[in-house]
Amino acid sequence: MASLKCISTCMRMFFIVNFHIYVSAETVGGNADWTLALQKIDELQKIVSTQDERISILEKRPTEESAVQSLTELQNIVKNQGDKIAQLEARIQELETVVKVEEVIPVETLGNGQLSERNGVSVTSNKTYSRRERLLSIQPTTVPVDTVAFYAYLSTDIPASISHHIIAFDTVITNVGNAYHPHSGTFIAPRSGVYVFTWTIRLYGQSYMKTELLVDNNVVNWIYFNPSNSVQGSVSGTSVVHVDQGDDVLIRTGSTLHSGNIVSDSIGKSSFAGWILL
Repeated sequence: MASLKCISTCMRMFFIVNFHIYVSAETVGGNADWTLALQKIDELQKIVSTQDERISILEKRPTEESAVQSLTELQNIVKNQGDKIAQLEARIQELETVVKVEEVIPVETLGNGQLSERNGVSVTSNKTYSRRERLLSIQPTTVPVDTVAFYAYLSTDIPASISHHIIAFDTVITNVGNAYHPHSGTFIAPRSGVYVFTWTIRLYGQSYMKTELLVDNNVVNWIYFNPSNSVQGSVSGTSVVHVDQGDDVLIRTGSTLHSGNIVSDSIGKSSFAGWILL
Protein backbone atom coordinates (compact mmCIF):
# COMPACT_ATOMS: atom_id res chain seq x y z
CA MET A 1 0.00 0.00 0.00
CA ALA A 2 2.89 2.36 0.70
CA SER A 3 4.21 1.83 -2.85
CA LEU A 4 0.75 2.51 -4.29
CA LYS A 5 0.50 5.78 -2.38
CA CYS A 6 3.99 6.82 -3.50
CA ILE A 7 3.24 6.13 -7.18
CA SER A 8 -0.07 8.02 -6.98
CA THR A 9 1.56 11.07 -5.40
CA CYS A 10 4.42 11.17 -7.92
CA MET A 11 2.08 10.96 -10.89
CA ARG A 12 -0.09 13.73 -9.49
CA MET A 13 2.87 16.07 -8.91
CA PHE A 14 4.33 15.36 -12.34
CA PHE A 15 1.04 16.05 -14.09
CA ILE A 16 0.34 19.30 -12.19
CA VAL A 17 3.85 20.77 -12.61
CA ASN A 18 4.00 20.05 -16.34
CA PHE A 19 0.50 21.30 -16.95
CA HIS A 20 1.11 24.63 -15.21
CA ILE A 21 4.35 25.11 -17.08
CA TYR A 22 2.46 24.55 -20.29
CA VAL A 23 -0.40 26.84 -19.33
CA SER A 24 1.98 29.63 -18.29
CA ALA A 25 3.48 29.58 -21.78
CA GLU A 26 0.10 30.05 -23.42
CA THR A 27 -2.44 32.81 -23.13
CA VAL A 28 -5.61 31.56 -21.50
CA GLY A 29 -7.55 34.84 -21.56
CA GLY A 30 -11.21 33.85 -21.71
CA ASN A 31 -10.82 30.56 -23.58
CA ALA A 32 -13.68 28.31 -22.35
CA ASP A 33 -11.77 25.10 -23.11
CA TRP A 34 -8.87 26.11 -20.90
CA THR A 35 -11.20 27.13 -18.09
CA LEU A 36 -12.94 23.76 -18.20
CA ALA A 37 -9.61 21.98 -18.24
CA LEU A 38 -8.50 23.80 -15.09
CA GLN A 39 -11.72 22.80 -13.36
CA LYS A 40 -11.10 19.16 -14.28
CA ILE A 41 -7.59 19.43 -12.86
CA ASP A 42 -8.96 20.70 -9.53
CA GLU A 43 -11.45 17.83 -9.42
CA LEU A 44 -8.68 15.34 -10.15
CA GLN A 45 -6.59 16.84 -7.34
CA LYS A 46 -9.49 16.37 -4.92
CA ILE A 47 -9.96 12.76 -6.04
CA VAL A 48 -6.25 12.03 -5.59
CA SER A 49 -6.29 13.61 -2.12
CA THR A 50 -9.28 11.45 -1.14
CA GLN A 51 -7.51 8.34 -2.37
CA ASP A 52 -4.40 9.28 -0.39
CA GLU A 53 -6.50 9.55 2.76
CA ARG A 54 -8.10 6.16 2.14
CA ILE A 55 -4.71 4.56 1.54
CA SER A 56 -3.42 6.00 4.84
CA ILE A 57 -6.44 4.57 6.71
CA LEU A 58 -5.93 1.13 5.14
CA GLU A 59 -2.24 1.16 6.05
CA LYS A 60 -3.16 1.74 9.72
CA ARG A 61 -5.55 -1.24 9.84
CA PRO A 62 -4.05 -4.57 11.01
CA THR A 63 -3.99 -7.13 8.26
CA GLU A 64 -5.66 -10.52 8.63
CA GLU A 65 -2.27 -12.20 8.47
CA SER A 66 -0.91 -10.16 11.40
CA ALA A 67 -4.04 -10.92 13.46
CA VAL A 68 -3.62 -14.67 12.88
CA GLN A 69 0.05 -14.41 13.80
CA SER A 70 -0.78 -12.61 17.06
CA LEU A 71 -3.36 -15.25 17.96
CA THR A 72 -0.86 -18.03 17.30
CA GLU A 73 1.72 -16.33 19.52
CA LEU A 74 -0.81 -16.02 22.36
CA GLN A 75 -1.74 -19.70 22.04
CA ASN A 76 1.93 -20.69 22.25
CA ILE A 77 2.40 -18.55 25.37
CA VAL A 78 -0.61 -20.14 27.06
CA LYS A 79 0.64 -23.65 26.19
CA ASN A 80 4.12 -22.94 27.56
CA GLN A 81 2.64 -21.55 30.77
CA GLY A 82 0.43 -24.65 31.13
CA ASP A 83 3.47 -26.93 30.76
CA LYS A 84 5.38 -24.96 33.39
CA ILE A 85 2.43 -25.15 35.80
CA ALA A 86 2.21 -28.94 35.34
CA GLN A 87 5.95 -29.28 36.05
CA LEU A 88 5.65 -27.17 39.19
CA GLU A 89 2.68 -29.22 40.44
CA ALA A 90 4.63 -32.46 39.92
CA ARG A 91 7.58 -30.98 41.80
CA ILE A 92 5.33 -29.93 44.70
CA GLN A 93 3.90 -33.47 44.93
CA GLU A 94 7.43 -34.87 44.97
CA LEU A 95 8.50 -32.54 47.79
CA GLU A 96 5.34 -33.29 49.81
CA THR A 97 6.01 -37.02 49.47
CA VAL A 98 9.59 -36.63 50.67
CA VAL A 99 8.49 -34.57 53.68
CA LYS A 100 5.85 -37.14 54.68
CA VAL A 101 8.33 -40.03 54.50
CA GLU A 102 10.93 -38.09 56.50
CA GLU A 103 8.36 -37.31 59.19
CA VAL A 104 7.18 -40.92 59.52
CA ILE A 105 10.48 -42.80 59.11
CA PRO A 106 13.50 -40.70 60.21
CA VAL A 107 16.51 -42.83 59.21
CA GLU A 108 19.73 -41.55 60.65
CA THR A 109 21.82 -44.42 62.02
CA LEU A 110 24.41 -46.67 60.47
CA GLY A 111 24.96 -50.24 61.54
CA ASN A 112 23.54 -51.47 64.85
CA GLY A 113 21.31 -49.04 66.72
CA GLN A 114 17.96 -47.29 66.68
CA LEU A 115 16.37 -47.36 63.24
CA SER A 116 13.08 -45.51 63.85
CA GLU A 117 10.91 -44.29 66.67
CA ARG A 118 7.15 -43.79 66.50
CA ASN A 119 4.57 -43.76 69.28
CA GLY A 120 7.33 -44.49 71.80
CA VAL A 121 8.36 -47.82 70.18
CA SER A 122 12.02 -48.28 69.29
CA VAL A 123 13.24 -50.73 66.64
CA THR A 124 16.83 -51.93 66.23
CA SER A 125 18.47 -53.43 63.18
CA ASN A 126 21.91 -54.66 62.15
CA LYS A 127 21.43 -53.45 58.58
CA THR A 128 23.00 -50.30 57.17
CA TYR A 129 20.64 -47.56 56.05
CA SER A 130 21.17 -44.06 54.76
CA ARG A 131 18.79 -41.15 54.33
CA ARG A 132 19.83 -40.67 50.70
CA GLU A 133 18.97 -44.29 49.81
CA ARG A 134 15.57 -43.96 51.50
CA LEU A 135 14.69 -40.79 49.55
CA LEU A 136 15.88 -42.20 46.23
CA SER A 137 13.49 -45.15 46.63
CA ILE A 138 10.49 -42.80 46.57
CA GLN A 139 8.55 -42.53 43.35
CA PRO A 140 8.12 -38.73 42.86
CA THR A 141 4.76 -39.08 41.11
CA THR A 142 3.24 -41.33 43.81
CA VAL A 143 1.36 -39.72 46.68
CA PRO A 144 0.81 -42.20 49.56
CA VAL A 145 -2.74 -42.66 50.81
CA ASP A 146 -3.23 -41.36 54.35
CA THR A 147 -4.07 -44.15 56.74
CA VAL A 148 -7.70 -44.63 57.79
CA ALA A 149 -8.61 -47.53 60.10
CA PHE A 150 -10.96 -48.31 62.98
CA TYR A 151 -11.93 -51.16 65.29
CA ALA A 152 -14.68 -51.16 67.92
CA TYR A 153 -16.75 -53.74 69.84
CA LEU A 154 -19.85 -53.89 72.03
CA SER A 155 -19.12 -53.35 75.70
CA THR A 156 -22.13 -55.50 76.73
CA ASP A 157 -25.01 -57.55 75.38
CA ILE A 158 -27.69 -55.55 73.56
CA PRO A 159 -31.27 -56.40 72.50
CA ALA A 160 -31.66 -56.39 68.74
CA SER A 161 -35.17 -57.60 67.92
CA ILE A 162 -36.13 -54.44 65.96
CA SER A 163 -35.98 -54.19 62.19
CA HIS A 164 -33.18 -52.00 60.81
CA HIS A 165 -31.75 -51.31 64.25
CA ILE A 166 -28.29 -49.68 63.92
CA ILE A 167 -25.74 -51.45 66.09
CA ALA A 168 -23.52 -48.92 67.89
CA PHE A 169 -20.22 -50.62 68.71
CA ASP A 170 -19.37 -48.35 71.62
CA THR A 171 -15.90 -49.41 72.75
CA VAL A 172 -13.29 -48.02 70.37
CA ILE A 173 -9.85 -49.59 70.24
CA THR A 174 -8.52 -48.08 67.03
CA ASN A 175 -9.74 -44.94 65.25
CA VAL A 176 -7.00 -43.64 62.97
CA GLY A 177 -8.45 -40.65 61.16
CA ASN A 178 -11.29 -40.25 63.72
CA ALA A 179 -13.84 -41.29 61.11
CA TYR A 180 -15.74 -43.82 63.26
CA HIS A 181 -18.41 -42.40 65.59
CA PRO A 182 -19.20 -44.85 68.43
CA HIS A 183 -22.35 -43.08 69.68
CA SER A 184 -24.09 -43.62 66.35
CA GLY A 185 -22.17 -46.71 65.21
CA THR A 186 -21.39 -44.99 61.91
CA PHE A 187 -18.17 -44.67 59.92
CA ILE A 188 -18.05 -41.57 57.65
CA ALA A 189 -15.39 -41.86 54.92
CA PRO A 190 -12.92 -38.95 55.13
CA ARG A 191 -11.79 -39.58 51.54
CA SER A 192 -12.82 -41.63 48.53
CA GLY A 193 -11.19 -45.02 48.00
CA VAL A 194 -11.47 -48.80 48.26
CA TYR A 195 -12.18 -49.94 51.84
CA VAL A 196 -12.31 -53.27 53.66
CA PHE A 197 -15.07 -53.75 56.26
CA THR A 198 -15.58 -56.73 58.54
CA TRP A 199 -17.99 -57.38 61.40
CA THR A 200 -18.63 -60.20 63.86
CA ILE A 201 -21.92 -61.04 65.63
CA ARG A 202 -21.99 -63.43 68.59
CA LEU A 203 -25.24 -65.22 69.57
CA TYR A 204 -26.36 -67.71 72.18
CA GLY A 205 -29.40 -69.79 73.03
CA GLN A 206 -32.67 -69.03 71.25
CA SER A 207 -31.42 -65.86 69.55
CA TYR A 208 -31.06 -65.71 65.79
CA MET A 209 -29.99 -62.74 63.76
CA LYS A 210 -29.55 -61.36 60.26
CA THR A 211 -27.28 -58.29 60.05
CA GLU A 212 -26.44 -56.07 57.09
CA LEU A 213 -23.54 -53.87 56.00
CA LEU A 214 -24.78 -50.57 54.55
CA VAL A 215 -22.70 -48.16 52.44
CA ASP A 216 -24.42 -44.87 51.63
CA ASN A 217 -27.78 -46.46 52.54
CA ASN A 218 -27.19 -49.40 50.17
CA VAL A 219 -26.95 -52.99 51.47
CA VAL A 220 -23.70 -54.46 50.14
CA ASN A 221 -23.45 -57.62 52.29
CA TRP A 222 -25.35 -59.54 55.01
CA ILE A 223 -24.87 -62.54 57.31
CA TYR A 224 -27.24 -64.82 59.26
CA PHE A 225 -26.69 -67.05 62.27
CA ASN A 226 -29.03 -69.31 64.27
CA PRO A 227 -27.41 -71.31 67.07
CA SER A 228 -30.66 -73.35 67.45
CA ASN A 229 -30.52 -73.22 71.24
CA SER A 230 -27.71 -75.77 71.20
CA VAL A 231 -24.47 -73.84 70.71
CA GLN A 232 -23.01 -70.41 71.23
CA GLY A 233 -20.81 -68.92 68.60
CA SER A 234 -20.02 -66.12 66.20
CA VAL A 235 -20.50 -65.34 62.53
CA SER A 236 -18.50 -62.82 60.52
CA GLY A 237 -18.85 -60.97 57.23
CA THR A 238 -16.26 -59.15 55.13
CA SER A 239 -16.61 -56.82 52.14
CA VAL A 240 -14.26 -54.88 49.88
CA VAL A 241 -16.11 -51.89 48.45
CA HIS A 242 -15.48 -48.45 46.96
CA VAL A 243 -16.68 -45.63 49.20
CA ASP A 244 -16.98 -41.97 48.23
CA GLN A 245 -15.92 -39.20 50.56
CA GLY A 246 -18.72 -38.36 52.99
CA ASP A 247 -20.55 -41.68 52.59
CA ASP A 248 -21.63 -43.39 55.83
CA VAL A 249 -21.02 -47.08 56.59
CA LEU A 250 -22.80 -48.99 59.37
CA ILE A 251 -24.12 -52.35 60.59
CA ARG A 252 -27.84 -52.86 61.23
CA THR A 253 -30.34 -55.67 61.75
CA GLY A 254 -32.25 -56.94 58.75
CA SER A 255 -35.93 -56.38 58.01
CA THR A 256 -36.65 -60.00 59.08
CA LEU A 257 -34.94 -62.85 60.93
CA HIS A 258 -33.94 -61.01 64.09
CA SER A 259 -34.72 -62.15 67.62
CA GLY A 260 -33.01 -62.02 71.00
CA ASN A 261 -29.77 -60.38 72.07
CA ILE A 262 -26.41 -59.81 70.44
CA VAL A 263 -23.84 -61.15 72.91
CA SER A 264 -20.51 -59.50 73.71
CA ASP A 265 -18.70 -60.71 76.85
CA SER A 266 -15.46 -62.16 78.13
CA ILE A 267 -15.85 -65.26 75.98
CA GLY A 268 -16.19 -63.39 72.71
CA LYS A 269 -16.87 -59.90 71.38
CA SER A 270 -19.25 -58.64 68.73
CA SER A 271 -17.22 -56.12 66.74
CA PHE A 272 -16.95 -53.86 63.68
CA ALA A 273 -13.75 -52.86 61.84
CA GLY A 274 -12.63 -51.23 58.61
CA TRP A 275 -9.63 -49.68 56.86
CA ILE A 276 -8.73 -48.04 53.58
CA LEU A 277 -7.07 -50.32 51.03
CA LEU A 278 -6.46 -48.12 47.97
